[in-house]
Amino acid sequence: MIELHGWLSIQETYEDEDSLSPKEIDEIMRKVKEIVSNSGCGIEIKCVNGTPFVNTLICSNHRTSGVDDIIEVYKNISKTATGSYGVIYLRDDEDDEHYNEIQKYVFKRGTCIYKIDEDFSPCIPTIESDTVNHQ
Repeated sequence: MIELHGWLSIQETYEDEDSLSPKEIDEIMRKVKEIVSNSGCGIEIKCVNGTPFVNTLICSNHRTSGVDDIIEVYKNISKTATGSYGVIYLRDDEDDEHYNEIQKYVFKRGTCIYKIDEDFSPCIPTIESDTVNHQ
């Protein structure tokens, strides 16, 4: 099973927002919207209190290219709008290399940092029982 939880708050720059002209801000957001619309992943940009963000959830039986596509979209948004920040948590119980581990992609300052999440990995017995209680 694949379980992907992701969110990304979209900010044009991590520097002082006045360092960009309105034209530059508009161009960055145009590029972000283009990244999302061309992705074919079903991701939508939403706004809360004037702040744009994307929020993604996938739960499916098997990994598809859509998972990697979503990670790539988050990376591209982060590179384009360098003030964006967020995280993707990924669990894939069919991944031989990372079985029983929660993979984490952290997006900040235009970069993506990949690591294994120490709080949830290994998921058995940290978040799941390694024994079944038959009563």
